[in-house]
Amino acid sequence: MRLNIFKPFWPFLRPYKRQLVLGLILLTLAQIVASAMPYVVKLAIDTVKESLDGAEGTVWSKQQVLDEILWYAGFIFGLAIVQMGLQIGMRWYINSIARYAEFDIRQVYFSHLLKLSLNYYHQTSTGDLMSRATNDLNTIRMFLAFGIRMLFDGALAISITLAVMCSIDWQLSIYTLLPMPFLAVAMSRVASGVHIGYRDLQEQFSTISARVQENLAGIRVVKAYVQREGEIKVFDRLNRDYLERAKKLIRLESIIRPISFAIGGASLIMILWIGGERVIRGEISLGDFVAFNAYVIKLMFPMMAMGWMMDRYQRAMASMARIEGVLSQEPEISDAKSPEPLTDIRGEITFRNLNFSYDGTPVLKNINLHIPAGSTVAIVGRVGSGKTTLSRLIPRLIQSEQEGVFIDGVPVQQIPLSLLRENIGYVPQDTFLFSDTLRENIAFGVEDSSEEEVNWASEVAQLSKDLKDLPQGLDTMSGERGVTLSGGQKQRTALARAVIRKPKILILDDSMASVDTHTEEEILSGLKSVMADRTTILISHRISTVQGADQIVVLDEGEIAEQGTHEELIALDGIYTDMYRRQQLARQLDEI
Repeated sequence: MRLNIFKPFWPFLRPYKRQLVLGLILLTLAQIVASAMPYVVKLAIDTVKESLDGAEGTVWSKQQVLDEILWYAGFIFGLAIVQMGLQIGMRWYINSIARYAEFDIRQVYFSHLLKLSLNYYHQTSTGDLMSRATNDLNTIRMFLAFGIRMLFDGALAISITLAVMCSIDWQLSIYTLLPMPFLAVAMSRVASGVHIGYRDLQEQFSTISARVQENLAGIRVVKAYVQREGEIKVFDRLNRDYLERAKKLIRLESIIRPISFAIGGASLIMILWIGGERVIRGEISLGDFVAFNAYVIKLMFPMMAMGWMMDRYQRAMASMARIEGVLSQEPEISDAKSPEPLTDIRGEITFRNLNFSYDGTPVLKNINLHIPAGSTVAIVGRVGSGKTTLSRLIPRLIQSEQEGVFIDGVPVQQIPLSLLRENIGYVPQDTFLFSDTLRENIAFGVEDSSEEEVNWASEVAQLSKDLKDLPQGLDTMSGERGVTLSGGQKQRTALARAVIRKPKILILDDSMASVDTHTEEEILSGLKSVMADRTTILISHRISTVQGADQIVVLDEGEIAEQGTHEELIALDGIYTDMYRRQQLARQLDEI
């Protein structure tokens, strides 16, 4: 049942072969029944004509003729009822398969998106990915729902109809088929243009989707900088480009149906002209002539359907190519072929001669650092010194080509990703909250979290004191990206989300930048019990955040410039001391 035309979609149709076969069997039976109707009409006309003409010495009464007509009418009505039942079953099976395939493609697409590395999302717009997941997927479903049915229905209709027509008069059938090659040539010419045109149209739709997504995500910036009119002009230009591409595609598609009508009309003219002449000469009966006309009209629909199907096929192929373009992307970060058979992580972290670059630009240089399990290490430095990059290497959000990061003596590349990340609580600089309740945001990634655990994490992050000011406490909706919360509330929610996991390694990447120093002290006080038995990495610009760490590492231009305790670094009178003095002065000025 697998045909070349369905090859790109076959992996998603294969699981439903049984339903597909049943649907095609019902379709075949329905087409046989439909093709029998004109033949029954032929028999009815010939029978009645013979009776009225008194053929073969038969003399029928008016009532007998009416009874005969009624019998044939009842038989045709019965065939119509059978055809209706078969078509309902056929549509149920085939349309259901299209929905199931759509479900599976969407599931595979979304699962694959979550496998891809961060770098892919730095290069690809969210709007483009959303366009593929919605618009392109809907195009594929439309083709699978109607394309399968129309292809097989059209092929069967043409085959059965031509077979019956040839049984009636093969010479007249040949005349009927003479215009058909012109249809095939025209369709092949149009098809390639439709494929390219629809691909260009979808790419422009992705561009529009990306622009809309950026404007909605950055609506505050658009309003603050009074760029409403400017953005409307940009959108108008993109939208007009989309319209022009759509018009170009419409010009191509508008040819398909008229060509099908013209070819069908040419065949009908052949029948009326040549067939009528053969009836007059007595070479075929009136019933044959009427049936032949009915079969030619019956051929017109599959010819038009084939044109429509070719259009939808080219659209679906362009859309499937866009989806496969994402599915073909291999994750830059994945499990090793033979990972270490670890079941637990203690939390000892070692950096050995680590170097890291972004697109050839060095960011970290010759990093050598040992962090004992259960200890607290702070990383400070100027903006752009490599602090965040260093923290992202630990959970393999980004990855060095060399084996320079080790946990419990094992290169992180050799540790199964699921085990590695399950044991790391990571709070990034840019806090992200889902459009859900605070409770769900805190419990994200922890199955069956209890009320006590959520409350405990809220207490540790000093979020609980704000709950009384929120309309529904932990059940308050955060809004998209946490828009209903303050910056400090978002950071504390993200901190609670990391703490509730009770990870072996806790990474706080400048996670208290949006809270005041008093709240920061309370958070650090609450974290002491949490940090006591796990490895903690504090990244901050504030000396007050890091001065209680077991050791402090100062990064400067991607290298470790200083290292030691707060007291030791102050005694060095270097970069750290300079940062400390500046912040002390700033605090004193704020207090004036």
